[in-house]
Amino acid sequence: MSGHYQGPPPPINPLDTNWPLLTVSKGFFEGAIAAKGKAGQMAADMDVEAPGGEGWGEDAELQLDEDGFMDAQDALGEEGVAKEEGGGWEVEEDLDLPPELELPGGAGGGPEDGFFVPPTKGMNPTQLWCNNSQLPVDHILAGSFETAMRLLHDQVGVVQFGPYKQLFMQTLSRGRTCFLGLPSLPCLRGNPQRNWKDCGAKQGLPAVGLRLSDLIARLQQCYQLTTAGRFEDAVERFRAILLSVPLLVVDNKQEIAEAQQLITICREYIVGLTMETERKKLPKETLDQQKRLCEMAAYFTHCSLQPVHMVLVLRTALNLFFKLKNFKTAAGFARRLLELGPKPEVAQQTRKILAACEKTLTDTHQLNYDPHNPFDLCAASYTPLYRGRPVEKCPLSGACYCPPYKGQVCRVTQATEIGKDVIGLRVSPLQFLVDRVMLYLDVKPFHFLTACFTCSVMLYLTVICHLCSND
Repeated sequence: MSGHYQGPPPPINPLDTNWPLLTVSKGFFEGAIAAKGKAGQMAADMDVEAPGGEGWGEDAELQLDEDGFMDAQDALGEEGVAKEEGGGWEVEEDLDLPPELELPGGAGGGPEDGFFVPPTKGMNPTQLWCNNSQLPVDHILAGSFETAMRLLHDQVGVVQFGPYKQLFMQTLSRGRTCFLGLPSLPCLRGNPQRNWKDCGAKQGLPAVGLRLSDLIARLQQCYQLTTAGRFEDAVERFRAILLSVPLLVVDNKQEIAEAQQLITICREYIVGLTMETERKKLPKETLDQQKRLCEMAAYFTHCSLQPVHMVLVLRTALNLFFKLKNFKTAAGFARRLLELGPKPEVAQQTRKILAACEKTLTDTHQLNYDPHNPFDLCAASYTPLYRGRPVEKCPLSGACYCPPYKGQVCRVTQATEIGKDVIGLRVSPLQFLVDRVMLYLDVKPFHFLTACFTCSVMLYLTVICHLCSND
């Protein structure tokens, strides 16, 4: 078998020119070379040594003296060579040109005229995201963790960013796209934007992967953990939802209210479940210890919980107070439990306990609990803060604390400072618009709302008077 050499196949369409490039102006030397070549093409194709015809006359011959030179003035005639253009040319130098047409380098130009000027380097889209937004999540998506931390500190008082580490990394991973292009080439990366339909070259904002509906779906999982009695796991899930709320971006007032309501729900469950976990760890041998257990169970009934969970809380408090022989307070818990419509077997047992309590409507032991006096629950000491007493609050969760806890880290969020003066939660560009209006008017939020209400009433009265006058 004879072999023969197989060379590469000849190209069908050979590439004779370079790839398309940017429009580049010719330099000084390229222009000179091109002008020289053009002049050579326009030259006459004749023999240089051919003698001229008679039409050239005597002017084609030089008249030289014995030294080889003669005066050019005598050779050209009496008038000689004119030093300046004559009047027949009618050249006007004083033209009224607009000032914007004047060159910065002067009329003669400079040595750099005609050189290539590279285009100005554009700005990174992530830098534009930071410039266009004051929402913390936009700065996280841009990778600017430092500015995002500063915004969270100023808006909601975050001082411990350890709980936010995982949330920051998850949020950053949602702000990039990566897809394959041609084989053997690196991946192509993109920066998706949420306002890509109407944004210009410098008004882009990043696409946010976390939505309010996602947090509401997680809330249902927390409810299931609470019903199952897994309090520690439920507290961790509730806290993760609460810390994620400042990383949202919503578009209208209704969603802003829903985000704030979500914070309230998480706070109530975290405070209640944490207190219940601590109550189960306390001893119950002495009378004072039993009284403390009953107090904490009673405080838990004042947390805003779902009806299915409130039934469980009231049953626990009812049993503890009945065993302590505080029948009057136990009867109140029984009535509240029956109003929620529990299961038939639970309702039947509750009615029996209520009937037994109504026979002796007295409390054997005095407790630090008044069901008829509204109070806030301290999230650190688990003691009531009755109306009229000084209270310090968490700027993010709104959890209440006794004044000695001011400046400490919130027990609910484990990230914010208690009692810190902040701007407030910002999850929508609409909130910054209201801030600018109030800053322009130099008024406080309460005064601003009062002024808006007054203007609305005046406008309504004006319309009514106008209609009455027409009638």
